[in-house]
Amino acid sequence: MKIRRTIATVTTAGAIVAATAAGLAPAAHASQNVDATLGSSVTLDATGATNVTGWALATTGANTTSGGTLGVSSNSPYTLSVTFDKTRMTEWDTTLGTPAYVASGKTLTSPLTVTPTRTGGTAPVPTLTAGAVSGTSTLLATGVGTGSDSYSLSLSQPTTIADSALTTGHTYHVVLTYTASSTLG
Repeated sequence: MKIRRTIATVTTAGAIVAATAAGLAPAAHASQNVDATLGSSVTLDATGATNVTGWALATTGANTTSGGTLGVSSNSPYTLSVTFDKTRMTEWDTTLGTPAYVASGKTLTSPLTVTPTRTGGTAPVPTLTAGAVSGTSTLLATGVGTGSDSYSLSLSQPTTIADSALTTGHTYHVVLTYTASSTLG
């Protein structure tokens, strides 16, 4: 004699009942939300912007020298700027134990200009300015970030016959401070 038995039914409810009866648990699921933030990071490498010494300015005309190099790495849009401690190159006394500006010292007639040129990098090309002029403007470049940018700096100091020669041990001096800042709020 043949006995027929149904092992499982085709319906979903039957499959769950059959699986549960066999000791198998039905599948379950859950969701997990993951939120993260990434802060902006801007680094400035100014090791290539070395001090400029011994720059002999012509009596009249254009005077240009290298200001060295800067590197910016950023994962966000940024600005690269320069600030000047004086609006004009000013008389500096190097003969003192600690060199210092001369009180009521002489200044050059025209401002110093710092002009950047992008020389490489992995980020999309930034917007460069025509140059930062002491006493007038400070912005050098506006970068889009997401990589690195390398800049060559050119310093330009026009002179006229009205600019005074200085005594031995005195120079014209200005301090430049470079800053790279994220423009994210």
